[in-house]
Amino acid sequence: MKEQERKYAIVIKKERVEVTEEVYKNYYRLMERERYLDKLAEKKHVSIEACQENGIQVEYIISRTADSIEDSIIRQEMLDKLDQCMKMLPEQERMLIHTLFFQGKSERQLSSESGIPLMTLNDRKRRILQKLKKFLEK
Repeated sequence: MKEQERKYAIVIKKERVEVTEEVYKNYYRLMERERYLDKLAEKKHVSIEACQENGIQVEYIISRTADSIEDSIIRQEMLDKLDQCMKMLPEQERMLIHTLFFQGKSERQLSSESGIPLMTLNDRKRRILQKLKKFLEK
């Protein structure tokens, strides 16, 4: 059968509806994706009933997934200290770290944009991180 003569149909409310090949393929791709996501949800599903059947205390699961107040305070203090240490760096070094770690650019991208050789950027980054580590340890 030739490609042009082929007819495509999908079943909607127990009725066959003729559609184009593109609609047919996209429809079944989405159906397959939905089945895949349903399987993932079944594997990762945690219900109160399942916990009780397995002898797991629900309070334990909730406490393990939630950040404690202490963890939140410690994380915030560390971020504040990092911010202070970043301000201690010269502008060029601060911009390099900001671009690589906060903007998410790779060293390769930054190297091609700035014209600085890749190994030079890598060495600078390593030295700056060592500086930051010393500042954080104080």
